[in-house]
Amino acid sequence: MSTLAEKVDQTTIYIQPIHFTLAIITNLLNICVLSTRTLRSSACTHYFLTFSFSSILYTCILCPTQILRRYSILWINTSIGCKLNPYLLFVLPMQANLMLTLAAFDRFCSSSTSIKLRAISNVRIAQYFIVCTSLLCALYMLPMMFIYEFNSTLQLCVQLSTMPTTVYAFSQIAIYYILAPVIMIIFGVLTILNIRRQLKRIQPIAGSSQNRRTESQLARMLIIQITIHMVISLPFGIIYLINTFIPSSRTLFIIGIRLIFVAWQQCDYFVPFFLYTLSGGVYREKLFRMFKIKSHEKNAIHTLTIKPPCITQYGHSDRRKSALPVATARLNTAVGEF
Repeated sequence: MSTLAEKVDQTTIYIQPIHFTLAIITNLLNICVLSTRTLRSSACTHYFLTFSFSSILYTCILCPTQILRRYSILWINTSIGCKLNPYLLFVLPMQANLMLTLAAFDRFCSSSTSIKLRAISNVRIAQYFIVCTSLLCALYMLPMMFIYEFNSTLQLCVQLSTMPTTVYAFSQIAIYYILAPVIMIIFGVLTILNIRRQLKRIQPIAGSSQNRRTESQLARMLIIQITIHMVISLPFGIIYLINTFIPSSRTLFIIGIRLIFVAWQQCDYFVPFFLYTLSGGVYREKLFRMFKIKSHEKNAIHTLTIKPPCITQYGHSDRRKSALPVATARLNTAVGEF
């Protein structure tokens, strides 16, 4: 009788290609839409863009790994893969999670009545935060290359069971599944309160209404994404926490549950596109306009390519017909001068 883990492995051959296709297409669309001038002028958009890039990289690594796992091809069970695989599969989700945290902080600053806080919501500052946070995240995850070792006798990549390893694993769980969500919730609530205060104030001038609308909708998009992000990511975090502190819990059944939650957590990397489309009017408008422009360009090229010159009943083309009034006018002018 097959175990739950084996059954989950059998379904990966069908689920992972769907995850891969959805994640790549939706994140590429996100990048195209968020790169438009209207949205790119907001600092929050740059955090969303970095999240999309991280999602694409993570998907390109995880999905093929899960598919090859079905055929017992595990590149993690090599001397190099044992170092790189855990590092990449942990650093990219951590970076994406931190981008959402920074975006929540940016929305709070942007909606604040304080001039100093609003000044922080700046594109250059956002780019600085993205670079610094990415570097710190890469450095923080470096121990992942050392707590996993390749056992040449067993031909397996095993995790070291030491006290520093346990402490480090707990710090990961605390940051990713506890600290970051709490910060997101706090700044999300504060952003909502700031927006409500602004709605009670005098209506802004007409020139800033478009920017105000964009900023407000970006805040709504972020709050919805944070909520869905926690619903999707917390189940795996709970299982990971149990496996870290209770090694005896790493049974075949729990491993099967963990694989299910890994597949569930992968939804976090393509769901934002649908959330943006449903909750963001500005995003939806830019998306539809992008497809509309592409359609118009295609139709224009098609028309110019196949449309023949119009022939009159006398067998002359429109070009000669249009030249007739000009010649007549010149003749009349000459007669008048004569």
